[in-house]
Parts: sequence; C-alpha cells; structure tokens
Amino acid sequence: MKLAIAALLLLAPQNPSARHELTVLEREGERFCTIHADNALLHDVLRDLAEQAQISVDGLDASTRRTLVSIDLRERPLRQAVTFIAGSVGLEAEVRQGILVLRPGLEESADPALLRDAALAVSGATLRDFPDHALAPEALRNQAVLDERQGRPASARARYDQLVERYPDSALSTDALFSAGQLLMREEAWQDAADRFSELLRSEREHDLEVPARLELAWCVARLGQHERALYMMDALDSIDAAASRSEELRRTQVRVRALAGLGRGDAALKLLDEVDARLATPADRAESLELRALACTAAGRHGDAARAWLAFAQLCDGPHKEHALQEAATHALAANDEVGALFVAQAAHKQGIELDGVTREARAALTLENQEPATADTSVTLARAERLCDGGSTADALKLLQSLESSAPSFDEPMRARFARCQARSVAREVGIDTALTCLREELARLSQPELRRELYILAGELLEQAGRIDEAIEAYRGRI
Repeated sequence: MKLAIAALLLLAPQNPSARHELTVLEREGERFCTIHADNALLHDVLRDLAEQAQISVDGLDASTRRTLVSIDLRERPLRQAVTFIAGSVGLEAEVRQGILVLRPGLEESADPALLRDAALAVSGATLRDFPDHALAPEALRNQAVLDERQGRPASARARYDQLVERYPDSALSTDALFSAGQLLMREEAWQDAADRFSELLRSEREHDLEVPARLELAWCVARLGQHERALYMMDALDSIDAAASRSEELRRTQVRVRALAGLGRGDAALKLLDEVDARLATPADRAESLELRALACTAAGRHGDAARAWLAFAQLCDGPHKEHALQEAATHALAANDEVGALFVAQAAHKQGIELDGVTREARAALTLENQEPATADTSVTLARAERLCDGGSTADALKLLQSLESSAPSFDEPMRARFARCQARSVAREVGIDTALTCLREELARLSQPELRRELYILAGELLEQAGRIDEAIEAYRGRI
C-alpha cells in the first residue's frame, strides 16, 4: 500500500466531470500556486502546472493517467505545491533545474531506516516552510529522536539545542535539554553535559525532571573531579526526595562511590559498593561496578585488588577505555610487587594490539632486582617503581626502595635528583611528618642549580604545607622560601 500524506486518492474509471482550476504567479523571484481540483486527473493537473510554471515533467507514466486528486491550495510556493500534490497519491516530487521530477514513494514495508530518513526529509521541509507553527517544536523533537535511532547522536544533539534556542517557551525545551545532556554524557563531554543539566534546573518552567537532572548533574560533577561537591549534591538530593526506583537508587550510590574514591576514601567507597552490589546490581551493571571497584581499591591502596578489578573491567570495554584499564591493571600489579602479574597483563594487552612496553621492562628488571647488588641494579627502574608506589599510596614501600638508592643518589644527574627528592618528600610527609619532609627538600635544593627543577620542589613544598593546613608557610614556599 502506498503511503498517503493528504488529499483524496481515487483509482476509478474515467470521470468526465473531473475538473481543476490552476494559476501560477511570480512574486519577488518565487513562484506561487493556487490550485483547486475536485476529482481531477493527476496527469492533467501536473501538466497544467508545469506549463504555467514553465517547467517540464519527468516521471509521468500510464499509472498516473487514471489517478484522481482533490486539492485546495492557495498561494503556496511551487515546491510546496508539487510536494503536496504528489504526496497525496503516494508519490515523491521535487523541482530541480527546471524539471518537475516524480518518483514512486516508499512502501510501508520498506527498510525502517529508509522510512526514517524520508520522515526526516519531509519534516525538515515542513519546518523550513512553517517555522512558527504550533507543532514546530514537536516536529524538531521528533527529528532528534529519529536521528538518535539512526545512530547520529551529534545531529540529534544539535536538533535538541535548536529546539531550546528557537522555542525557549515550549514545554518541550526542558525535555530537549535533558536529552542533549544525556547524549553529551555518552560522548563523555562531562562539562557540556553539566551545563545542559544546570540550565534545565534553572528553568522557571514546571517540569518533572528535577530529580533525574540533579542526579545526572552530580554524576558529571564527580567525573569532572569535583568530588566534594558531588557528595554535597547527593546529600541535598536525598533530603529532597528518596529514590523512586531500584535503578535510581543504584545510580545515586554509584555517584557517591565515585566521589568517595576521588576523595581518597577508598575503604568507605568499597563498603558502600559491596552493599549496593549485593542488593541492587544486575549483570547489566557489571561494567560500571567493576570500574568503580577499581577506583575504590586504588584509593584504598589495595593494589592487588585494583589490578584484578581493572583487568576484569578491561574485558568488558573497548577502545581507549580498554587500553586505560589494561595500563592501570599492569601499573597496580607492579605496585603490589606482582611483577609476574604485570607481565601477564602486558601479554594479554599485546594480543589485543595494545603495547605496554614500559611495564614489561620494569617488571622484567624488577624480577632480577633481588639477585643484584644495589650498585649494579637499574637505578632508573627502581626509582620509577618507588614513584609508582608513592602515587598509589604505598609510601612505606616507596621509602624502602629510596633508601636502597641513597648510596647512588650523589651520582644522579639533576633531573633524576629532583625526581628522587619529590618522591622522598611525599613519602616522608605521609610516613614521618611534614617538617621532616621539608628538611629533605631543603637538603636537595642545596644540590640543585637548574631554576625549573628548584621551582618544582618549592611548589611541592607549598602543596604539602597547604595540605597540612599551614597556609602562611605554603604561600612563602610558593614564593621560593622554605
């Protein structure tokens, strides 16, 4: 069955009473048509229209000679008129280079993707012709939905943004902001997504999206590294309304876990994650749960568990996420002194086209380190391992490795000497205290001559003092005095 857009389609024997009236006028360089037809032959109407518009017709065939149409159009642009006439009998038409081209319309059984593309084309033309129509916002929203279904998220997002910009007073503008924000989240454009949700929450129009918008905004804020703010937002949301569904409760907990892990509160994050996994998580939530577990284990300094979680997460993702997860798995295996495990991860990554050469070299060097004298060991590998332990929170183990390098330290070049000093100061600050760390930095500053390296140590001193709450001394350190 042909798709009929408008008008009456009659496939009947010859009707001698069929008739039509048609005029074409040109105004400001554009042709306008007035057509009235009552059971007129489509063939006659289009021939008359082409003659008065001084164009030719391509596509008329025997099937159109018995087709009847009823039309009432007044001063419509030529392009609109031919689209309407042809569409009323299941045909497609367009005017190009002085030719009216007719084509068969799509069947209802056609490929859904083709039907959606056709709907987009018709909707787009209608919006261009009637941008101020009351249904224009809905048409633009429907275009965005079709784009999403066709796998064109960027185009869909652009249409949602157009809806908000063109029709800010429409009741659909808030839905468009929310949908645009969700599409941006899929692209991991966290700041842009946060901007959309924030704009939605500032809207004075009544809507039922406040809770989901607040929740998604909190997630974006956590992904942007603003972990304390994300927790405050979740506390505020919980005080406004309880979670309405299992999925919403799970999402709220996931935001908290990510924020807690980001704040270094790994044990609290793991406890919360264990609770939610036991009660709410489904197999579909496994990837998200594994990534959060990996982050929480990292924050808790549980490197072995973090390595296993990252490796499991890598098996469920692809692209840059897989490469990052494998790198993290190998890194934490090294931090856990599991060089064999690190080599296993590196080999698994190699099979998938991902090279972790640095990890492989470090793991192999570390495996032979125990059988070597400190003087003959690869000091750069040892220092890199100490830095990795320090970054992961294992500062006591880092200090042990640094102590094995103290006899070799005088022979280091200045960049390596500065690396040693930074790792030592950070580890000592955590294990012994800030004042001892400052003493170590003063001693190393006396040995360094390069201004940029000295500046790095002063900045580190300032950061350590700021973390200790000694703001005045931190300011002095940033000025180059400790």
